[in-house]
Amino acid sequence: MFGEFDEMVLYHAILLKAMLGVLFIGMIIPFLTIECSKTIKRMRIYMFVSHGLITMIAFTGVIAFVFGKIPFNIDIILMIVAFLSMIMVEVLKYKKILKAGTVEGCAKRAKVIAILFTLINIAIIAGLVVYKVMEAKSAIPVS
Repeated sequence: MFGEFDEMVLYHAILLKAMLGVLFIGMIIPFLTIECSKTIKRMRIYMFVSHGLITMIAFTGVIAFVFGKIPFNIDIILMIVAFLSMIMVEVLKYKKILKAGTVEGCAKRAKVIAILFTLINIAIIAGLVVYKVMEAKSAIPVS
């Protein structure tokens, strides 16, 4: 039957796919309006949703870690670093968009900032997924 570990890994994978969707939505928010105040309000809501989703992903990962009785190794450390990096990138993105709202040409700057920081987060997720797939296919030695 379907065990707890497999179930949590499935939830983890579903939440990762949802996070990619939320990242895409966050990337297009500055393109929806020229008014910077509206963009900042929408980005605030997006930030709360993305932080909640990143935390849910981390929680399901920790639960799978406990259910699977996985030893604390480099994989877990990489995922913790990725979690902290993604949170940091989202905070920096919001702060830079907030700061851009006070200068001339804020709509263009907000678009560039949103695309740049979203691509960084997508690269973090893609890097970890590729690493875990390569590890599962035994392309990377398991320690």
